[in-house]
Amino acid sequence: MGYTSTISKTDLARRTRQVVDRARRGDTIIVESYGEEQVVVIDAVDYRILRAVAAYQTLSPHLAPVNDPTLEPAGLSESEVEQACQEAGGSPQACWNKVIAAYLDGHINLGRAATLLALSSYELDERFRRLEVPRRIGPATKEEALAEVDAAFALAPD
Repeated sequence: MGYTSTISKTDLARRTRQVVDRARRGDTIIVESYGEEQVVVIDAVDYRILRAVAAYQTLSPHLAPVNDPTLEPAGLSESEVEQACQEAGGSPQACWNKVIAAYLDGHINLGRAATLLALSSYELDERFRRLEVPRRIGPATKEEALAEVDAAFALAPD
């Protein structure tokens, strides 16, 4: 999935259901009229992710675990997400912005972000990959890798 195609407004009118189904499967459909791009049809979750990443990019530079390894991740609770949503007048986009910002800052991992967004971690990872959202997979430093190995050995039965 994840193809981009261009169709005419007439094709959109004739095949609306198919176009929507393709968008929901991860395809991007550009609708043209007389050779001029008019609109783009994308999946709603992709739309929310892209808007959240755009909002994150407008934030002032700030300290976060992703750019300062001496900082501890703060995590993110369901109540903090709900509060951000309520403060924005119930806007669902505010919830997405809060979660994606916490992930991009390094305060939460992909699995936690997926849980807070009611997605599977596999689905969120695939969407991030397709949308070219920065993904943090695996340890960032040699020390983190060694700590993960030590933790795995500690959990292994004798």
